[in-house]
Amino acid sequence: MNFDNWGSSKPPPQQSSPDDSDDGFQSKSKKTSQTSAAHEASDNNDIILNCIFQEDGRLVGTDAIFTSPNVIPHHSSDVDSNPHKRMGIPTPSIYTDDRGEIHNIKANDKRINILYTKKGYLRSGDLHPNEQCDFIFSGKVNIWTLQSDGRTKVTYYGAHDFIKIPRGVPHVFEFVEDTVLAEWWEPPGFQAWFYKPYRDIVNKTMGVGNISGEANYGSGSGRKQGLEILVNAGDMRWNTVKVVLGAAFVGCLGFAVGRRSR
Repeated sequence: MNFDNWGSSKPPPQQSSPDDSDDGFQSKSKKTSQTSAAHEASDNNDIILNCIFQEDGRLVGTDAIFTSPNVIPHHSSDVDSNPHKRMGIPTPSIYTDDRGEIHNIKANDKRINILYTKKGYLRSGDLHPNEQCDFIFSGKVNIWTLQSDGRTKVTYYGAHDFIKIPRGVPHVFEFVEDTVLAEWWEPPGFQAWFYKPYRDIVNKTMGVGNISGEANYGSGSGRKQGLEILVNAGDMRWNTVKVVLGAAFVGCLGFAVGRRSR
């Protein structure tokens, strides 16, 4: 396969509304096209949106897209069969950084993420071997998707829109307003690979360097992040651990006081 034509410069893509999409997207309501001013893209965004990735475009929506040199391991997955698994994100948990919060929860066997993201930030820059579903509770978002001709299509969605991103389609979420949305995958299970041309732009908005080979997710200066693992207050195992740790602490404290009083 010839990869020489990756990233050739072409005219910018047209923004579209969900109802005139031909890439398998579905939305609950129709939206009108946005102007370039409303898009509010940065210079970095404009660069990627003016590029055409012809070889990758031919592979979009197929298993072959995962063999592209632009597709690299994601930092996390909760499915053991993913050969690129590096670490799982526990549920329930809350991940926070400068962009906002991701609430990772699980209902029965279905993983659902609830995301709050501030205006001006990007998320994703990845693709999945299963279908991604999203519902926007509030806010506005532009979704970039790689098309079969190698162009990047930008589609606008708003509050109460339902979105389906087909398997094997690289995508980016660009948040035009502070936004709250839910995301999940069908069939259930989170597996993901980064699409390097997109993920590098996402990283730049967070002050993180480009990715090559293994993702350097989590590096960068001035970036605040953290993962809070939540445990049910009624979980007897956790209560037992707290009792044991408390007893150990009291025992050690008593020993230290006894030694000092001698």
